[in-house]
Amino acid sequence: MSERPRPFARMLVVCILFLIAVSFYILLPRYWHDIPETIKHLLLVLSALMCIHIIEYAFFWWEIFGHMKSIFTDTLSPTNKLINDNRALIENTLCSSNQLIGTASICGLTDIYYSRKDTKDDLYNAVKNAEKRLWLLGIAHSEIVQLDDLLSSLDEKITCGLDVRILLLDALQPAAVFRTLLESTASEVTKIVNTDRTKIKPSDPFFHQRVYSDFVYACNRLRIFPNVGSNVRFYTHTPNCWLTLVDNTVYFQPYTFGRSPKQNVSNRCIGDNMPMFKFQKQLDVMTFDILKDHFLKMWTTSNIDLFHAETRNADRGRIVKEIFDLHSWWFKHVHGVLYQPKDSFANAIDLRKFPRQPWKWGQPSVSLCREESKKTIIIKTICDYSCKGLALQIEDISGLSNGQVVCLQGDSPPEPFEANYIIDYFLKIKKFMVTRIADRSQPIVGIQTITETDRDDKSD
Repeated sequence: MSERPRPFARMLVVCILFLIAVSFYILLPRYWHDIPETIKHLLLVLSALMCIHIIEYAFFWWEIFGHMKSIFTDTLSPTNKLINDNRALIENTLCSSNQLIGTASICGLTDIYYSRKDTKDDLYNAVKNAEKRLWLLGIAHSEIVQLDDLLSSLDEKITCGLDVRILLLDALQPAAVFRTLLESTASEVTKIVNTDRTKIKPSDPFFHQRVYSDFVYACNRLRIFPNVGSNVRFYTHTPNCWLTLVDNTVYFQPYTFGRSPKQNVSNRCIGDNMPMFKFQKQLDVMTFDILKDHFLKMWTTSNIDLFHAETRNADRGRIVKEIFDLHSWWFKHVHGVLYQPKDSFANAIDLRKFPRQPWKWGQPSVSLCREESKKTIIIKTICDYSCKGLALQIEDISGLSNGQVVCLQGDSPPEPFEANYIIDYFLKIKKFMVTRIADRSQPIVGIQTITETDRDDKSD
């Protein structure tokens, strides 16, 4: 059983029959002069019937389209209302999007990746298809994109005559120690900072951390690829970014000491916390040239190659001892700020407005006296100082209380000039207020500078 024809198909058939009937009614008399009147009347009647059907179907479809229009109007009405209510917001969003796209184009920015992981395949393909140059910065300690995966490709590119340059971190530098402190656990940092280095120790706990281990591993791998190793230099200063420059494209990821609380605590590496940006070299666009110049400055100012790095590593115990001898006070400060309990007086997190520095010289001939009794208080040593106060180790804290006014008296040492300047500065101020007292085997007192105005306000 066949299906009934659809209304549209039936209307099409009626239109065709109408045209045929009208055509015959007009043309037949011209070619058939003796045409019977009956045939003419039949053609006229057939044409009229078809016309009536066409008019009927036209009204039918008019009703259908009217209902469809009503349905679409009712359906789209909430959407139109939503658009009208939020027209200003939508226009501002579109304007901002267009502005963002325009700014990106002006900067030469062609892509943004959420992390280094998202650019891995794209970057590997770019390295594989490089035709002019391959400049890599920070790849040895890299997250996701690793030097190991690129060594074979780099070796082939060097053989083909490409300009290949690789900058890696020298782990036997103060900047590398600071990074290690940021990327290690509290217990590991405590062990590193508090290790006794009066003698050289080949088994220093610093050598068991990732930054140093990655440095040694990179050197060992580069020995297997001497062509690549001869195109490597080790930087000693902070590079500020992870950078890969392939021909006229550069992949740039800023370094930051910050990390989100939502990030995986087991991965403490600071390298891959920011998005990755892809810039293309363009006429009248400076971004590519700026990043290229950044790499060139790092390259030309780094004078340690693989040979020198291995030479330094052979003497790593002495070098690390020297680093800690020179910067131990800074590393202890980092340890105290980031990892020590807040209630520890000596290493408390510094919540004051002005930073403190440890006293690095001999004890000057200065003492304290209470303003009201003029009794002298012997200062055993100055622990640390800021532009607004001192932390002092004294013999006896009896009679001292928070808020008490004391005076500093004595003479400043002639040398070194830094110590002379500091003591002269505080002797000119003279008036101090006791702000903290730690009663222990070696009592410590914190005093803060006080001006005459502050003193008058306090007495009022």
